Amino acid sequence: MPYTLWTSRQEYDVCMKRKNKILLTSLVSIVVGAVAFYAFSLYESFSEYDDAFLYIEGEEDIVLTQNEFEKTSRVLEKWQWGDKQTPEDENFRIISIDGYECVKVWTSQPRALLNSTHPLEQFIDNSSIYDSQNFSTYNCMKNLDLDNFDGEFYLYGQPFFYDEQWWLYKSFEPKRNLIAFVCSDSCFTSWQDFAKPEPILKSDQIYLEK
Repeated sequence: MPYTLWTSRQEYDVCMKRKNKILLTSLVSIVVGAVAFYAFSLYESFSEYDDAFLYIEGEEDIVLTQNEFEKTSRVLEKWQWGDKQTPEDENFRIISIDGYECVKVWTSQPRALLNSTHPLEQFIDNSSIYDSQNFSTYNCMKNLDLDNFDGEFYLYGQPFFYDEQWWLYKSFEPKRNLIAFVCSDSCFTSWQDFAKPEPILKSDQIYLEK
């Protein structure tokens, strides 16, 4: 028999069968997924973009415990916007998140469609919590330079404490092709951005708050 990397014809056959099985399984998964999405688009396509977005990108709502809310509330009493003329005196003016430094914004505040209900919306009766939580509160830059600031993305809503971490909603790019696939032809959006929860880095000063 000519030289071969396989020690025997039998081993070669076994290996090829395994490869073919893996390939066949992958193809079946792709076909089933495509058929499922096609069937959905025929019978249950969304007429509202928000509904389609949540179907593709939505996550379970975060619910704060009483202790988490109380800690959040104490920080938000200090977090409130101060005097626009003296931003350097702001509490929590700069937040660190995902390797970026983010500065509180005063103007050009876009709004975002959130992929879950902001946990503070259930506490809007509290004087420190705003009625809406989908407005931008920070603008972020990789290597922060306040004199030549060039923001790269926004953070949304007020910070909250959950599961031993502080969080804000961070801008992200949704799966637009999939959202469009489950949307009807009349489905469109005017949202300026999209956001999902992101933990604030534990090195940030906000973690010093009790």
